[in-house]
Amino acid sequence: MLLYHTILKTEKVAIVMTDESKLPAVRSVKPVFVGAENLPTHYVNVINVQSGSEEFFLTLGTAVPVDIINSSDLENIDSINAHPLFRCAISRPVIKQLIDLLTNLYENQTEQIEHSQASQGKDEEYGDSSRPS
Repeated sequence: MLLYHTILKTEKVAIVMTDESKLPAVRSVKPVFVGAENLPTHYVNVINVQSGSEEFFLTLGTAVPVDIINSSDLENIDSINAHPLFRCAISRPVIKQLIDLLTNLYENQTEQIEHSQASQGKDEEYGDSSRPS
C-alpha cells in the first residue's frame, strides 16, 4: 500500500481591490502540484543536509557500490563517489513539517510491516496462507 502525502505551504496572497477605499483582502491559497506525472523517479541512498542561517540545504544522491573481490580491497576503500541528483533549500517551517510528516509516515509504515509480518507468521503456523475457518 502506498501512501502519498504532500506538505503544502499555504501562501498568503494580497488581492488588490479596484476600489482604493477598501483594504486589500488577504486569504490563504493552497498550492496544487500539476505535471508531477512527468517527473522521473530516482533511487536515493545518500542524503546530505546542511543548515544555513534560516534554511536547510538538502542534497539527494546515489552512490553505486564498488566491486570488492577480496577483503584487502575493502581495507583500501575510504570513500565511494555519490552522484548528486537534486539540491534544494528548505525554510525552517517547511523542514519542521517535513520532519513531522516523515516521522508519522515512518511509524505508520513500521506498524503495517509488523502487522504484515505477524500475519504471515500466523499463516506459516498452518503450513500455507489459508486460515482455518
